[in-house]
Amino acid sequence: MSRLRDTRLGRALRLPPRGRHADALVAAGCLLVSVLSVLPEEGDARARQPEAAWSLLVVACLALYFRRRRPVVVAAVTLVACGLYYPLTEPDGLVIITLAVALYTAAAEGHLAAAAAVAAAALAATAYGNRGDASHLEDAAGVLLVGWFVAVIAIGAVVRNRRAYLREADERARVAERGRELEARRRAIEERLRIARELHDVLGHNISLINVQATAALHGLRREPERAEDALTAIKQASKDTLREMRATLGVLRQVDEAAPVAPA
Repeated sequence: MSRLRDTRLGRALRLPPRGRHADALVAAGCLLVSVLSVLPEEGDARARQPEAAWSLLVVACLALYFRRRRPVVVAAVTLVACGLYYPLTEPDGLVIITLAVALYTAAAEGHLAAAAAVAAAALAATAYGNRGDASHLEDAAGVLLVGWFVAVIAIGAVVRNRRAYLREADERARVAERGRELEARRRAIEERLRIARELHDVLGHNISLINVQATAALHGLRREPERAEDALTAIKQASKDTLREMRATLGVLRQVDEAAPVAPA
């Protein structure tokens, strides 16, 4: 059981290098935007951010590196980090974008219900915070936040559906291609069988003719030399005809083999 669990975890954590690089860029971009959004202007007395706030900012951004490998976990981490971050800070900053990215990724990776649950929890926490002094969001900003979360989740769902459609279309194309290859191979096999039957008939006829003429030549070799000579001439001609038919048939078989597709794996 533990081996099965380890295998599933390994598959979940594996990601192509290109995907890992993209996730690293997303995490770095969010970190840069979040830091720039809270950097103070000269003379701003509110400039100093608590160390805990900086730590939460970094955690929320770096979690995005794992967003496609563990999308639900990353969405939960960014939710908690943002929930703890905003009561500590002034000004607010843009760390909330990490939660938006995490919600989009969860929806795009097929965890639509989890994304909706995390968004609902974030909105509930925001509504609760608006009741006290700890909130920095106005009512209009709260409405915008609802629209933002709905938009990113909807975009993620659309992206997932498009990916699924493209995968299905690609699979249908592969199945159709395999079907065409199998049909072409079936026709090639039927053609070979037809040629083999024709070759069998030609060889049978010519060999029978050679046998008859050889028997006649043996009987007439001493008594009727002229008939024996005619029989041997007929044998020679029948042999030439047989060889010619065999060469022609083998040539056609080679063409059929070259035209036949390789059997699909």
